[in-house]
Amino acid sequence: MRDQITDRLSKPGRALDVIGYGECSIDEVWVVPTAPDWGGKSRATRRERLGGGQVATAMVACARLGLRTGYCGVVGDDDNGREVLAGLTAEGVDVSAARALAGGVTRAALILVDERNGERTIIEHNHARVSLLPHTLPPQLAEARILHLDATDPPRACAAARRARAAGVVVSLDVDQPTPGLDELLPLIDICIASRGLPEQLTGESDLERALRKLAQRTQGLVGCTLGPDGAALLDGDHLLRSPAFAIDPIDTTACGDTFRGALLVALVEGQKLGHALQFANAAAGLKTRDLGRRGCPHRAAVDALLARQ
Repeated sequence: MRDQITDRLSKPGRALDVIGYGECSIDEVWVVPTAPDWGGKSRATRRERLGGGQVATAMVACARLGLRTGYCGVVGDDDNGREVLAGLTAEGVDVSAARALAGGVTRAALILVDERNGERTIIEHNHARVSLLPHTLPPQLAEARILHLDATDPPRACAAARRARAAGVVVSLDVDQPTPGLDELLPLIDICIASRGLPEQLTGESDLERALRKLAQRTQGLVGCTLGPDGAALLDGDHLLRSPAFAIDPIDTTACGDTFRGALLVALVEGQKLGHALQFANAAAGLKTRDLGRRGCPHRAAVDALLARQ
């Protein structure tokens, strides 16, 4: 499967290496000394306002690691939407194909980070004027080597995946929870990276390797899973590859999975062997934990330096 994906990625003439279509947001990241009790009162020790969202953050990770990157998702025509797109542009992400919907309210999220261990809880708000209104898919979906999607809106993701596959584009999916419509989306996916526990939920298999094998039967190719403090796993034909997490004291685990997925796409575009690609992505995800939210996405020199010390 990896060889087939590599062959498709090597086709010349693509304007971008990867383009993202899916979730973006403005994140309010609040660091708290302990997990708050419902009905109680707590004082944040730090507060930051940052760009976020699964797909948008993965595109920032790709850009910082050296890929030609674009974003073609949807924001509202509000101040948050303008801030989201300006932030992506500042990171070198091409947003010329992104759309601001009239009257729309851009997704926002409140992220509570436990300063003791970096673990986070996300409270999100998606407005119907952005998440539900139909819109025309941008032609740029077919102009990259990889289209990266999430499963927050499976019908739109299916339409985008079909458009991309018809143009020979490799389709990648970030999926973190069971969603209505996922059964229709999975057969259109070449690279599927799930969050911890999801392969077992989707397949009914309690063993990770058996779960990933069953999940692979429902997709077009490569499947893997992020495992939080236990690292990550990737199915390579008959072998389950595992990479342990790097020993880094975490400040914030927000965006680690998005960074992992972006870094894995970088490694695949570069033709890295799967074992090294898994370790590369794990290193990038580990380094992300050193700072809050998307701001922690590492640059290439930091990832290379960490791997050189191993």
